[in-house]
Amino acid sequence: MQTACMDPQMRDALLTLNRDFYERVAHHFDATRQNWTPGLRAILPYFRSAGKERLSVLDVGCGNGRFARLLEAEGFFASYTGVDGNGPLLRLAQKATADLERVSCQFMQAELADSNWHSVLAKAGRGEDRESGGTADLIETPRYSVVLCTATVQHLPGYALRLRLLRDLRRLSAGHVVLSFWQFLGSERFRSKLIDPATVGFSASDLEPGDGLLPWRQGVDSVRYVHQVDEAELGRLAADSGQTVLHTFRADGRESDLNLYAVLGPAGPGPGQL
Repeated sequence: MQTACMDPQMRDALLTLNRDFYERVAHHFDATRQNWTPGLRAILPYFRSAGKERLSVLDVGCGNGRFARLLEAEGFFASYTGVDGNGPLLRLAQKATADLERVSCQFMQAELADSNWHSVLAKAGRGEDRESGGTADLIETPRYSVVLCTATVQHLPGYALRLRLLRDLRRLSAGHVVLSFWQFLGSERFRSKLIDPATVGFSASDLEPGDGLLPWRQGVDSVRYVHQVDEAELGRLAADSGQTVLHTFRADGRESDLNLYAVLGPAGPGPGQL
């Protein structure tokens, strides 16, 4: 179990590594993220059951906005808000969703490692199908029918940073929070590609259990930081953020299990709290 906070300088160095990574690979990354995976299709029932004719969807770490296109293709009527830290990917997302008819999209840039990243949502104003936020730190921020965050938490170094994001997602959701986490350590194919931290100026002791550095060699060469959130850490993150794990499953990749998907809901009252 991780208990100590990651060294702030190391955390910032890893965040910078990933920021530079996505700046370098954005267009190549977009080219590899055009199709909808089995896992993304499998979470659609949680959007259908949200109970509103027109959904409000927040996609945190939206990348190129492909989930908005999936909603359109599946006949959803939705207001979709995508947030990501990478400007080139957001511009590609805007272009790719400009002609959607049922799903109205807006995209905003924010660094998810910043404690006030969600302030961009308040500035954008509330849609009529959103509910006002009810917590002090997010009081001016809208809440959404469903909050989605796929393949994103894994890029945040240190448990404290991942937990802070999970707490934000809970506060922003009027229903379910749907997440996915890359299970790269469970694949020999990806374990064999792990890079010695010394090759990019780090020490192995700088990293925490579950951390890794993986190469990208499609179009350009680059390196990214990733952390495997396994089921044990997922359970801890859910509990510490005031949520309950309602459902998990694995899907995607050649192995059909490279992503761990999770659907979270508000934690129920404990004994004597009814």
